[in-house]
Amino acid sequence: MSLTEIKVRQAHCKEKTCFLSDEDGLSLKIEPNGRKSWSYRYTDPKTKKRRRIQLGLYPDLSLKKARQVRDDFRDNNFCFENETVSNLITFHQVAEEWLQFKLKNAFNDLPRCGVLQLAEKCLQHDIYPVLQDIPFQDIKRYDLVSIIRKIESRQVKEPVKKACSYLNQIFDYAVAMGYCEYNIAHGLNKIAVNNKIKKNYPYLKAEDISDFMHKLKKLDAHPIIKKALMFKLYTGVRGAELLMAEPHHFDIKDKIWRIPALHIKQFRRKVILGHEIPDFLVPLSDQALEILKDAMQWSLGEKFIFASPRKQDHPIHFNTLNMAIRKMGYGKHQLSSHGLRSTFSTILNDSGLFQDNWIEAQLSHIDKNRTRASYNHADYLIQRTEMMQWWGDYLSAAQ
Repeated sequence: MSLTEIKVRQAHCKEKTCFLSDEDGLSLKIEPNGRKSWSYRYTDPKTKKRRRIQLGLYPDLSLKKARQVRDDFRDNNFCFENETVSNLITFHQVAEEWLQFKLKNAFNDLPRCGVLQLAEKCLQHDIYPVLQDIPFQDIKRYDLVSIIRKIESRQVKEPVKKACSYLNQIFDYAVAMGYCEYNIAHGLNKIAVNNKIKKNYPYLKAEDISDFMHKLKKLDAHPIIKKALMFKLYTGVRGAELLMAEPHHFDIKDKIWRIPALHIKQFRRKVILGHEIPDFLVPLSDQALEILKDAMQWSLGEKFIFASPRKQDHPIHFNTLNMAIRKMGYGKHQLSSHGLRSTFSTILNDSGLFQDNWIEAQLSHIDKNRTRASYNHADYLIQRTEMMQWWGDYLSAAQ
């Protein structure tokens, strides 16, 4: 039985995806979330295999237009020359749908490391200019290769890896959704030119700390940015943990920083899912406490201690610290913000004064063999307190 516009508009499925058939292979897919899309099922004249092509989304594509697109596809022997091709689902539509799926899968909680923002930037700058308006079914492997080669021509490494990953994820999603039969982006990373040796985050060696302190003091930057870098070095925490710090997280009297488990990388998703995980305790040296008090004076009235000098109630952007390090004269292969954490770990380990598990606990690293359901974030607190004061004295002596 043929569909009518009223039936299409009123159709819904509560529990699982269902299909409503129209005439000549056209069907409407209805998902529990209310999303509706058109598809055309046909027999490939060359292979004699049954195939399905996605035509577009309803209500962008009405019943009447969906029938027109189906007819044009069939009559032109799969050559999309008719103007109605614009109604076929495009790469841009699928990619945007994938981004929304990623956001929902993260419980609408934007990752503090900016993962989705990086994906959107890559799509806007490198992928959309080539693929945006192309019908998804028309995209070929060489289209993807040309994108990777163009990014490589800028002599960058990380953007190439990201583009390969995003394209692979988008096509994996498209296969699962039925927009295409197979993932043409699979293995795309294998054609990327690997002309660099993998290295860990660049960090400061013991003999470099004095020079770093001197350059930081002379740096022409907002004081709160300089204090953030110094506090990161004195505490060894991750960037997100540092930048999301709020005044009420600190016990000044007992010299303790209580970082909410929500801000800890490996516990964030567990907290969102409802697990009760205690705060992570970071003992502060006398020197770190003085930096903290000074920073609080600069950010008085702001939500975050290391508040953005430009946006009220926003923390410093995670790229700002690396930009400040570049301004100090350090190249990308000499030092990074995360490298200050590596500096902390390396020197403490090389000192031979502290047990590995004390240092690992201070870095909030979780033992992969640990199977218990609860987490004690006060592990080795007494030992870590002494260790952090030794570290504070060590840095002070290096200035």
